Amino acid sequence: MPVHNFLPCLINNSPQTQDIRNMKSFIFAITLFTTAWASAQTNPQYKAQAGDWSTEAAFYAQTGNGFLRVGLNDIKVRKFTTDRRALRARLLATKNNETTVIVGTQGNMERSIKEGTAVIAPGFENHLNGTQRLSPYWGMECVLGKSNYEYNLTNSANGQTYSQGSNFNTQTQKAISLGANAFAGLDFYLGKQIFIGAEVGYGFLYQQYGESVVTISNNGTTTDTRTVPMGKNLGLTLFANPGIRLGIAF
Repeated sequence: MPVHNFLPCLINNSPQTQDIRNMKSFIFAITLFTTAWASAQTNPQYKAQAGDWSTEAAFYAQTGNGFLRVGLNDIKVRKFTTDRRALRARLLATKNNETTVIVGTQGNMERSIKEGTAVIAPGFENHLNGTQRLSPYWGMECVLGKSNYEYNLTNSANGQTYSQGSNFNTQTQKAISLGANAFAGLDFYLGKQIFIGAEVGYGFLYQQYGESVVTISNNGTTTDTRTVPMGKNLGLTLFANPGIRLGIAF
């Protein structure tokens, strides 16, 4: 073999050449690891992943005219079974207590209203690709609800005119809601697994308004009791959360 063809073989198999190769491999591995680490730092995983839970809520509190109105709109818990699919349950609740003094020429009447609603809605979500921070989704849920209402007026036998010592009271019983809802929404992640969201849905809703039990008393003695059916309603309804939800995934 000519010398000029044999020399490269000697150089390629020399200990010095092997050391150089090992050093290059080591540098390449370090470079690859550093690049991957830097990429992970500049592109963190914001969204919830399979196995994560999330919880979120939107609420309001209003005061004025002598009453307090408190609402918890869309308290939601989710369990992500995959990166793009989640099981969920929503709880919607409202409560209103209002007391008003009605001043009349014959005397004063005091009107109090107590009302509340509680709804639970289990369902599922399918999340789309979106972006690094934005997670749009769609899904379906069932709606199960119950409500109560009580109206009380002192110094009145008919709920309208003044009558000293009388009391007019009506309570609504057996008021329920049943339905199914298709919805679409989106979550925007402000940071790692911290997000705000909004949602709107449209679906079928059956409402049974129950019956109103009217009781009239005079100086603590019941003088009349009757039950009035309140009717029912069946139709399609737009479901919307009026607030922006704030949530965390963990």
